[in-house]
Amino acid sequence: MTEPKRYVRLNPRFDRDETLSLLKAEIVQQQSTTDGNGDQNKYPLPVRWLRPIKDNQFEFFAIPGDFSLNRSTSFQSGRVYGMDVTSGAAVLALLFDAYDCNTSVKPADGNESTRDDEVHQLRVLDLCCAPGLKLCMLADLAPPSSTAVGVDISQNRIQLCKNIIKKYHVNQMTSGSKVDESNDNLASSSHSTIRLYCTDGTNFGTKQLSGLVFDSNAEKQELQTQGKRKRQNKSARAREKRRLLELQRQEVTVAAEGTNVEPENEKSGETVPNQSNTTCCIPLFDRVLVDAECSTDGAIKHIQKREASSKAPLWNDSNMSELVDLQRRLIESGFRLLKSGGSLVYSTCSLNEKQNENVVRWLLGKYDDAFIIPVSFSKQNNVGKSPSFVEEGSLAGTIRFNPLTNANDGIEEECLPGTGFFLSKIGKRL
Repeated sequence: MTEPKRYVRLNPRFDRDETLSLLKAEIVQQQSTTDGNGDQNKYPLPVRWLRPIKDNQFEFFAIPGDFSLNRSTSFQSGRVYGMDVTSGAAVLALLFDAYDCNTSVKPADGNESTRDDEVHQLRVLDLCCAPGLKLCMLADLAPPSSTAVGVDISQNRIQLCKNIIKKYHVNQMTSGSKVDESNDNLASSSHSTIRLYCTDGTNFGTKQLSGLVFDSNAEKQELQTQGKRKRQNKSARAREKRRLLELQRQEVTVAAEGTNVEPENEKSGETVPNQSNTTCCIPLFDRVLVDAECSTDGAIKHIQKREASSKAPLWNDSNMSELVDLQRRLIESGFRLLKSGGSLVYSTCSLNEKQNENVVRWLLGKYDDAFIIPVSFSKQNNVGKSPSFVEEGSLAGTIRFNPLTNANDGIEEECLPGTGFFLSKIGKRL
């Protein structure tokens, strides 16, 4: 049995070698003050099966499972994201065609789907975005001037997303962004705009467009306006509200050019489309990620916490049909918001076929223009085959990450995922 690990992704806006040196020193220092076992000097370990496409645009590393990441300078300074590799795999499968089974493009060539055409801006949607780590990764890796939109129905979870995005993409000290001294503006290496909507993902962008609660560019502008004040006063809150409402109206205007959208209700700030339930009042997206609500039966840490607290799981056999219905509505909503020719990734941290393959089968059966795009991570690990913990699902072309697989070689020992995970990439025909 391999020793438990957790994973971090490097913030690409900080110096890579400095970050790794600091992280290594903190791991050794923390281990010297505890009774932990194992050779801590080998950490941080690179995750070899999830290698960067080119340069160091993203990198995942394994660290000891008992390392107190939240208390480390590496984490508090914004140099690393605490993120499981399986979540990273979902983002990469969505953005990069180099992970598709039917492509001959290899990472060493430096060619992949989202960067072949540097002027092509992407609109990317994370339909179940909390806590915001995948949304940050989407913004980090998307081409310049792209827009990454996150949606979540919970105000508490959206607030958590806000905090994480502010830390990694707005705050000058922790984002790693540089300051353009000529105009005193924050300049991000990603140049992506991040927006958050607090609304129901199952009907986002259809009945009405409302709920925009955050825009990264507007947040940066407000920081420059308010200076060093940490709390917004009444005028600042009103200014933020006006900015967000105007951005929301701009989205509707763009969408109205291609769809029949009724004029906006000036009083409520909400936009009502025509009577068709399938009409979208928001511009469609090039890429959509649906990391759906699930029973979390593949998330070992979640299971251990529930067992320790004797807390019953939220989803079980008694309400499984309700959960599956929610998942169907989420994947259908995501597919409806996807452009023709675009791609969608559906994922869960469950290994239950009802929540995974059967949901994808349902979508494929309902929409003739939906099809599976098989993905593979074998080309990235220098071995020529997928790690043994990456298994094909019961639906051809889908994959599962099994955290209970017994590792039998050095590469797998370094990067056995900490969470069971299902992933399916779906295309939308032109």
